[in-house]
Amino acid sequence: MTDMTHETLLHVVYRNGPDLLNEVEAFIARGEDLDAITEYGESALRVASYNGRFDVVLRMLAAGAAEYQLEWTETMQVLVRGTLADLADRLAETACSEIEVPDYWLRTPLLLAIQLGDIEKVALLLTQGANRAAVGRRGKTPLTYAVEQEDLPMLAFLLTAGFDLEARDEFGDTALEHSVREGKAENLRWLLQHGAHIRGNDQYGFPLIHDATTVDVAKILVEHGEDLSKISEEVHAELLGMRYGEAPDISQEDYLAARCREFGRANPEETSKPFWLAMIRCGGSAWHATNLFGDSPFDLEGTTWSYQRFGRSTTLMPDGRIIEIGGEHEMGSDPDFCIYNDVTVFDGAGGIRIFSYPAELFPPTDFHTATLVGDAIYIIGCLGYMPQRQAGFTPVYRLDTRSYRIEPVATRGEMPGWISEHKACLTADGQIRISGGKQIVMHGEKEDYVANEATYQLCLRGMVWQKVAG
Repeated sequence: MTDMTHETLLHVVYRNGPDLLNEVEAFIARGEDLDAITEYGESALRVASYNGRFDVVLRMLAAGAAEYQLEWTETMQVLVRGTLADLADRLAETACSEIEVPDYWLRTPLLLAIQLGDIEKVALLLTQGANRAAVGRRGKTPLTYAVEQEDLPMLAFLLTAGFDLEARDEFGDTALEHSVREGKAENLRWLLQHGAHIRGNDQYGFPLIHDATTVDVAKILVEHGEDLSKISEEVHAELLGMRYGEAPDISQEDYLAARCREFGRANPEETSKPFWLAMIRCGGSAWHATNLFGDSPFDLEGTTWSYQRFGRSTTLMPDGRIIEIGGEHEMGSDPDFCIYNDVTVFDGAGGIRIFSYPAELFPPTDFHTATLVGDAIYIIGCLGYMPQRQAGFTPVYRLDTRSYRIEPVATRGEMPGWISEHKACLTADGQIRISGGKQIVMHGEKEDYVANEATYQLCLRGMVWQKVAG
């Protein structure tokens, strides 16, 4: 049982752990005030009710907690405590006059029954005319209540009963999006199998996979076309089995020996610099490293090497390896801004290999795509440093996943141009399809960054580009 020495009853109920009922029992035995309400109107009873922990709610009521906090009608009391027959009698007795009366959390009896997980009571309320469009606090939808309880039978019933799979709360989120954010992998898989839609980028430009809170959820989204490279840094650390956002465990000597990025001299050049490996394992930024040794990036020559990046690609290999390519650290105005051209391989058992390349062979790359085709990864497009960019040209490289050699690939045809932040997929007939993203176009000597509205395919047999859709 959790040590409750420094925790309040409200904290324990908020945590909603698997042993919550026993934890609450301990507070009751100690004579805890069960009716304490914060200045924000929160109480242990209300929070337990909100979370659907009706076992805890009933135990607290039995111990004397004030029932008025719930704002439950008699119909709701019967719904939670009684049988199906009891509920039917109550609805008949009141002529269903309380069927749409909400509780403290704006839940109607129908929403309570969904959260309770009682399909028969939900069905009864629907036959009695309950409003299937009812929503709770902040517009929480019926399907979202079922998602929060991880109740697949209830989800199936609601879908069969005609509830809207794409209904949104007042924040614009669907049940599927709640599944992603709350790490409900089985709910997510079920919703996708039954036609739930994956939205495009949100108002901040992030795809849905960026909101994933677990690796399992992220992998399900990848199965449905999402880009694993767009996961959050926290989930990325979980995927690699590393820490996130910590200072490296490294000596100052090793830090000074390999503080800066270095290009390789061979194709590839494998390195095992202790500082680089420590930076990968800790998930720390360049700032974490310089701060550890009392340095300031503004006073140092060269950028400090970091594996905390965005715009890199992440490829899951069939044999369990994870191969990551390039990416950038910080923004262009930051003293530690750097675009990398390395390849890092994680063997799935804690082993890490880092490969560096000459910049003239494989220039620094970010916001590219990486498409696995047999034993090769095709690296297409990037943003890169400004001097690299060639409007109208699309850089393509091939990484051999056995030797880790990289070679440029000559292509011809109607290219998508200097493109980045796009999507790539391998078609059934062996072509790489490119869509979305942004292209560099030139207006005289001025560079512009415009949305790509077309779809292109690269035929791998002849390395010929073709524009296939507008």
